[in-house]
Amino acid sequence: MEDVKVEVETREYCESLGKGDAVVHVSEPGGGDGRQKDTITKKFLRIIWDSLDKSPEERRFIRKVDCWIMTYVCTAYCVKNLDQTNVINAYVSGMKEDLNMVGQEYNLLQTMFTIGYCLGNLPSQLAMTQVRPSIWLPSLELIWGFLVMAMAGAKDIRVLYALRFVIGFLEASTYPGVLTLLGNWYTPQELGKRSAIFIASSAAAKIFSGYLQAGLYSSMNGVNGLAAWQWLFIFDGIITIPVTVFGYLAIPDSPVNSKAKWLKPEEKAMAIARMDKVGRKPPAKLRKKIAGEIFKMWPVYLFSIVFASQLLGQRVNNYFTIYLKGTGLYTVEQVNLIPTGAYGLQIALTLIYAWLSDGIGKRTPSIVIAAGISVIGCIILSIYPEKNHIAMMVGWFLAHGQLGASALILTYINETLSFSNEHRLIVIGIVETFGFIMVSWGILLAYPSGEAPKFAIGYEMAAMFFCLEIVGITAVWFCNKKWKPSISS
Repeated sequence: MEDVKVEVETREYCESLGKGDAVVHVSEPGGGDGRQKDTITKKFLRIIWDSLDKSPEERRFIRKVDCWIMTYVCTAYCVKNLDQTNVINAYVSGMKEDLNMVGQEYNLLQTMFTIGYCLGNLPSQLAMTQVRPSIWLPSLELIWGFLVMAMAGAKDIRVLYALRFVIGFLEASTYPGVLTLLGNWYTPQELGKRSAIFIASSAAAKIFSGYLQAGLYSSMNGVNGLAAWQWLFIFDGIITIPVTVFGYLAIPDSPVNSKAKWLKPEEKAMAIARMDKVGRKPPAKLRKKIAGEIFKMWPVYLFSIVFASQLLGQRVNNYFTIYLKGTGLYTVEQVNLIPTGAYGLQIALTLIYAWLSDGIGKRTPSIVIAAGISVIGCIILSIYPEKNHIAMMVGWFLAHGQLGASALILTYINETLSFSNEHRLIVIGIVETFGFIMVSWGILLAYPSGEAPKFAIGYEMAAMFFCLEIVGITAVWFCNKKWKPSISS
């Protein structure tokens, strides 16, 4: 009933203006609305950014949505990844020695976070079918911000285990929740670039964390009786608070039920029309038989394999810092700063993948290229040319090449399941949960701490999983052409 009421109200509003068509007009490339024919320059610029083929009204609307939604999701994801990267940087900057961490305790710390993440993923997605994302996402973020600060006071590894488990449970809401949110507001022509920019914020967080830890180590180590790694967690938690406050204001939920104060009625009507035009269905009541429908469709299985494969492959990057420390060639500050170059490469590649993906209107090629780059890097690491440090550094940098395309996988899910918001929410939750379940035990097998920095099995497994990702995403492309899913599937 709420959806019907919204549609009636927006239609009545548009009619009252006497220019309803202009208000909800959604442009199409090359459409017959009096616009001049595309030039090569226009086509190129549209690939770089996607507003030149739209009406002035729609361009203004997209800029406004970008200003609110993209600002929030990028800063929120940056804070989330700052927390995860801070654990690695803290470990090589004194936490290991201060807490007497030995054996597999670093990997177990990561595993506790991953287990919490697995358990929180699907419940969070289901909760967003009942609770507005504008309330749910920032509230969880605020809680985990305080828990991250609490990590600075941990005197025992068991306390860190408990905190990392709960933080992982809460942080599970961000990645799938944000990509579901983006799918509610952006068309396929726009979604790839926004998703890529969103994922690039994780690399930006890792760059910031490296410089932050290096700065804290040189200037605040020992201040007020706290080590530099403890100050790192405190700063991370403090940064979370203003981001949370902004989230309550910025998140607009879905076009048909948004209560965002920054959206005008005619802009809301345009948002509804845009999603309707691309077949992106609004939220509906969660039905009991939806689980049966989901597990009868191929997307939940193939996307789970693809997403788990890229996650398992990406985990090799967590050990770059440990490799650098193990060489004995670098100071603590250098160990924290050198990986920022690889994260800068990730940002550049992320934008390239997005431009390619949106430019040709296909997700598969970008994902295949990204995974292929990481395969080459992992092969070099598997060979382990120990005496050729330059070759090892090239291997590590190339191994970081896939991350920029990871958001395109969930973007692909959003587009494949456009016919149902509930299917998108739940499938993304299942895919993420399965992926992180695999990671929770996979890192213990592939990267035993006693073998650092030479993880013979880990480097080879990473290459294998990136190859499996290529095979899986190719299968997704084939099935999408042969058996496009729908409610009746």
